[in-house]
Amino acid sequence: MRIKKHAMTSLGSCVVFFFFPACKKNPKWVEGSDVLAVAEQDVDYSLRLNDDPSVRPALPFAAGADYLDIRGVGDTAWSNLKAATPPVSGMAAALKKFDPTRSILKGDLNFVNWESAVGSKCNGYYNVDYAFLSSPVAITEAFNHGFNLFGLANNHSEDCSKAEGPAGESTSGAISTQKNMKILSNGKQFLWHGVGPGAGFVSSPSLLTFTIKGRLVKVIFASVAFQNWDCVDSMCEANVQSLMNAMRDAQGDLRILSVHSQGSDAFLRGKNWAEKFIREYSGNVVFASGPHTWAGVKVIPANAERTGVVFHGLGNFMHNQVAPNPDNLIGRVLLDIRTLKPKQVQVIPVLNNAYSVDVVLAGPSKGLPKANVEWQRATVNAHVGVPLGFANIK
Repeated sequence: MRIKKHAMTSLGSCVVFFFFPACKKNPKWVEGSDVLAVAEQDVDYSLRLNDDPSVRPALPFAAGADYLDIRGVGDTAWSNLKAATPPVSGMAAALKKFDPTRSILKGDLNFVNWESAVGSKCNGYYNVDYAFLSSPVAITEAFNHGFNLFGLANNHSEDCSKAEGPAGESTSGAISTQKNMKILSNGKQFLWHGVGPGAGFVSSPSLLTFTIKGRLVKVIFASVAFQNWDCVDSMCEANVQSLMNAMRDAQGDLRILSVHSQGSDAFLRGKNWAEKFIREYSGNVVFASGPHTWAGVKVIPANAERTGVVFHGLGNFMHNQVAPNPDNLIGRVLLDIRTLKPKQVQVIPVLNNAYSVDVVLAGPSKGLPKANVEWQRATVNAHVGVPLGFANIK
């Protein structure tokens, strides 16, 4: 995640994302010292045939008993900059302002990329420009609004080098996050993944059986970061093969993966693994983040029985330390509740107005991300009309 120093431009048919990388393991590396670019080529999204929109119009936010509804948002947290203690959370109020009826964000399974450590105190940060700590209260407020899948593996997982755990013990920021999330999720329909004590812990996905519209759905969930430095207490690329194997071999109904990338080459590596997850490891949905802007959407028929959906970049959502960006999206996949096969994919463009944590809906003429399906436009009712793009899946 790049804060306040992100730019985007277009070069012909390519959309280029600019990042400023950091390396918490090298204190001499100052964030912002280098510029990298990630290009999405049109050839990556050659169109495949999808059902005519008359087959199924854009499904409303209350999609009904026939559909399992999965939604995802990008970079989110509630933090001060390199502060010893987190701010009193305003997450509940900010979410209510954006989505007062809990219609836009609350499906059955709702993913968020959480871009900070979670705890009550950080006594020392690594030598980077941007580092964050959110209160456990912010997690609770996000859960209360509907988020129940928290991706924690990203380039801010290990911001805090000297944290205090829930009992006041000295530990790392990632372990503080892990301990707090364990407490917060206890007894709740709530999955998280991406931080923990060592490779053996984080290479195992999180599993939970949800009760959704009268049926039991066992969800296998994991979060992995692609970046150009080593991780200690978070899930990174070095262990991605073990994680993929474990996700494939776990017994369950749905496999959902969070991918976060840092830098241009890491973005491409993450993109490759996201699509391999669908094709080779029984994956169903991937929500990716890292570029502070959206990237393409791909519907991938893995075999005759399974089709997966990858959102290669959700962009930003609700983070009070993120610069304004006009190109972000809420990703939505609607599956047949009986077969768990995807029937429709939607993208809801949003603009984050940054430091006031004001997220607003884009207008109906807003462009849509690249995709290998043909987007149709519609407006779906919530507390206001919500412009979106949608495509039916055969």
